[in-house]
Amino acid sequence: MNRAVIQLGLGAGVLLFSLFATLFEGSEIVDRPFEWEYSTPFSGEVNAGSDISKLDYFVYAIKFKPTFPIVMAISILYILVVAGYLFISRKRFYSLYLPVLAVLQLIFGWFMFSATTSGAQALSYVFIACGLVFLLTALMYHFSPSGRRIVNRR
Repeated sequence: MNRAVIQLGLGAGVLLFSLFATLFEGSEIVDRPFEWEYSTPFSGEVNAGSDISKLDYFVYAIKFKPTFPIVMAISILYILVVAGYLFISRKRFYSLYLPVLAVLQLIFGWFMFSATTSGAQALSYVFIACGLVFLLTALMYHFSPSGRRIVNRR
């Protein structure tokens, strides 16, 4: 229990750091008016830098500076997995929770796969890779009798 709480705390710390770093890097859009038309889907009509929504900072950061958005996505997934493992029974975790997370990630990755910017494509690859890892983990648990014994042993 203590290890899981420490892991959740570390995951939350990394998430907060990457969230603020993403917002900082995304705020560069205010100084780039030629990007306002293409990178501000949440703000609507933008006439000045002050019209830009904070959500559009994330869009800009994902498109052009993807490092911290990728760290943020991975830390969110990490928190979801640790919380699920802690609060859901082991059988439901591997048979229902993990495959649902995997399918959602594969769907997100598939929708972002046709993106025109390298940052969004990189995030797409991260979602697809994590989705495949989660799916393989759930399948290995499901088809491996020795895996079930190891996981259920405490």
